[in-house]
Amino acid sequence: MQKKIVLLGYMGSGKTTIGRILANELRLPFWDLDEVIGQMFGMTVPYMIQKKGEIFFRECEQKALNVVLQNPSYILASGGGTPCYYDNIDVINAHSTSIYFQCSPTTLSQRLLPEKQNRPLIADIEDKFLPEYIAKHLFERTPFYEKAHITIDANREMNSIVSELLEKLSVYQ
Repeated sequence: MQKKIVLLGYMGSGKTTIGRILANELRLPFWDLDEVIGQMFGMTVPYMIQKKGEIFFRECEQKALNVVLQNPSYILASGGGTPCYYDNIDVINAHSTSIYFQCSPTTLSQRLLPEKQNRPLIADIEDKFLPEYIAKHLFERTPFYEKAHITIDANREMNSIVSELLEKLSVYQ
């Protein structure tokens, strides 16, 4: 069965965690775009952003995205900003079924706070300012996320999200 699925949404929305479960359920290969970037360019995303800057990272991200999209079947967890740069959202939509994991700033803040130090874009933000930072980013990114073929409420428990996704994908494709 050939399926090409790209998961979109803000960091902490569950793309990687749910993507792995979904890939297992659908018997598809799973890729996390940050891991693909690391393999292709020989450095982690945090290191790349810190040493080379965000523009360099976004260029590498676009190259890695285009490589993955050429595969016959996959589930890809994109980076939170991936659909917002260059023509990435249009390319994603042309080559795959895109799914937006929609989450509230409150849910995202609760999920991201304990792992903040592992997230280079928010590591230096004071805890009390994190919800405001996320809300601002969501405001900027939502127009790109909303171009996805499918939107799912990702504020819920994982099993509920996976069940709904499996149902929607069977209808969609």
